[in-house]
Amino acid sequence: MKKTLLMTTLLFAFGAHAADMPPQGMSMAQVQKNFGVPVKKTKAIGKPPITRWIYPDYTVVFEYKHVVQSVKMVKEDVAPAPTANTPKDAPTTTPAANEATIKLDVQQ
Repeated sequence: MKKTLLMTTLLFAFGAHAADMPPQGMSMAQVQKNFGVPVKKTKAIGKPPITRWIYPDYTVVFEYKHVVQSVKMVKEDVAPAPTANTPKDAPTTTPAANEATIKLDVQQ
C-alpha cells in the first residue's frame, strides 16, 4: 500500500512539473490551444526550419511544426561587485556591454 501511494505521489508530482511547459512532439496548434498565445514568435530559420515561441517564463523551440525543446528561463539575483582580493584576470559574473549570460533549466 505504501509503495502504491508513493508511486502515485511521485507520478502526480512529475506530471504537474511536466505540464508547466509543452512536451517534446506537441504540435504548434496544441501548444497554442493548451498554453495560450506566446508573447513573441520568431520567424523560421535554417533547414530544418527552427521557430521559437517566447512565453514569459519559458521558450518553446519547434522544428517544422513540432516541439523539440521547452526551455525554462531562470531569473538570478545581481552578482555582487568584485572585491579587492579578486585577481584582475579573474572572470567576472557581470557581462560586458556587448555580452549576455543566460542560465537555463532544460526539460526533456
